[in-house]
Amino acid sequence: MQTVTNLFITNLALSDILLCIFAVPFTPLYSFRGSWSWGSLLCHMMPSAQGCSVYISTLTLMSIAIDRFFVIIYPFRPRMKIETCISVIAMIWTFSITVTLPYAIFMTYYDLDIGRFCEETWPTEKLRRVFGSITSILQFVLPFSVIAFCYTCVSFKLNDRAKAKAASKNTRKEEFDKNRKRRTNQMLIAMVTIFGLSWLPLNVTNLYNDYYMYAIHSKYYFLIFFVCHVIAMSSTCYNPFIYAWMNENFRKEFKQLIPCIDTTLQRSNIPLEQLGHLCQSEKTFNGNTATDSYMGSSSQRIPSFRQKRKPSAAADVERSGVELNEDLLTVDVKHCHISTSYNLRRESVKLRLINEESFDGPSTQSQF
Repeated sequence: MQTVTNLFITNLALSDILLCIFAVPFTPLYSFRGSWSWGSLLCHMMPSAQGCSVYISTLTLMSIAIDRFFVIIYPFRPRMKIETCISVIAMIWTFSITVTLPYAIFMTYYDLDIGRFCEETWPTEKLRRVFGSITSILQFVLPFSVIAFCYTCVSFKLNDRAKAKAASKNTRKEEFDKNRKRRTNQMLIAMVTIFGLSWLPLNVTNLYNDYYMYAIHSKYYFLIFFVCHVIAMSSTCYNPFIYAWMNENFRKEFKQLIPCIDTTLQRSNIPLEQLGHLCQSEKTFNGNTATDSYMGSSSQRIPSFRQKRKPSAAADVERSGVELNEDLLTVDVKHCHISTSYNLRRESVKLRLINEESFDGPSTQSQF
């Protein structure tokens, strides 16, 4: 699971956790109570942490889109390395912390007789508007534009490939890979779309407040701001559902983290205590040659046994008392049918090899 996309998604999840810690509890309470009760330190930290988390989310989504763009549009180019991905994530964090420092600098804590307040105090109103506009562009407009461009190109490229391969006969593996890539792109597109629809109302409200100084005195301003804030924060709740619903790799990893019995063994009628070790059976048919392998989990195994018969010979091979967790038995026979029966309770394996051409002739039996 240590891939470029998964590292970006992990970084996105971390930013969502920060949003839930710093933004979800403080902003609604301050809006409705009208008083800041968490001291001067959090007054400076909270707005900066909120802005930093949003920057990390948007820039991470933009990085995912750019990575998918180069993977799909230029498939023969080397993909981004894990070290490069980690460097990109470090630069995202550094940039996000740097551009949100003005929030920590220009926030002021007021302890007055009528209440305690935490408000932005800028040297000039023009500087406030310039900073608000730059924040909206870097935090929302630019990343969302890049994301929309990348996924539009990816969509066109996938459609062209589908049309080119419509008349060709694809293997099952190719079909599986194509469906998996389609589901992955759908997951990422859904994440970007939900993020855009969630954060657009709050950005519009903040810009309106920056350019219209009396907006805060409007009758329904705090109600509108609260609704937009709830919509924006709800984007942090959608990502786990998107992962579980559209990403098969995440579902598999989550199942491996749960200490439960394998579903294949649960459906079997064989008691678990009688199996002891995992026994695997693989069959490969290559022309007229059939190969059966029975491998136990023990590292100490006897040498493999191979028996080949001519087409005119008839053989009936039977073996009893084979230890499943210790032995490796490989039989390679040409022009023969293989009839295999397992008796796991007695830990024995019987193989009967019957020649096609001498089915009615006398049979010979070898015991070993």
